[in-house]
Amino acid sequence: MLSIRIVAMVVALLLPTSLLAQGWTEYIDRTDRFSVNFPGQPTIRDTTYPPQRGAPLEARVFTVQDGPRVYSLTVVNLSGLARPSDVKGSVAWEARNFRKRGGEITYDAFAQVDNMDGHQLHITNPDKSLTVVGIYLHARRLYILEADVPPDTPGAVHFQQSLIILDEDGKRIRYELDADGNRLFRITNLDGILLTSGERLGR
Repeated sequence: MLSIRIVAMVVALLLPTSLLAQGWTEYIDRTDRFSVNFPGQPTIRDTTYPPQRGAPLEARVFTVQDGPRVYSLTVVNLSGLARPSDVKGSVAWEARNFRKRGGEITYDAFAQVDNMDGHQLHITNPDKSLTVVGIYLHARRLYILEADVPPDTPGAVHFQQSLIILDEDGKRIRYELDADGNRLFRITNLDGILLTSGERLGR
């Protein structure tokens, strides 16, 4: 576990001081089971999401606008999807939606958060702004992170990396994988891994 402790300390030390000055704080939502860092208190709105097939799905959007920078996290409830293949394919579907927006795609690849599969895209828009996207799936919830920022904004990557998916008790979920990338079990000993503030306080 020593290597994990070292990584956690390095991440903390490398966090740009400009982000601290902007007032980035951890936001926890127990209903949609996530924790993420925002540069302020997000506004929340209910919406619907168009899946690949079927009726629109319920979703909630959490947004913070920080000057010209906009950070949003959309959580889509996929329980209304009848086909398991549509649930599993929801990450690819949403990545397709972002590609259709246009702009120059400079990064487009598989990604993970705590060994849960997802996808990440970096898109340079016609006005030279940058859109950084992370899409992750767990327990029939689709998590869509989007940062629309001027070039060279450090907060865009920090926002993506800060996502933590929680269980019904507000505890961080992280999996151990086998050599083929299949889930073996949930890791319960998170000693040395960065925790949410709720976990640190025992809530």
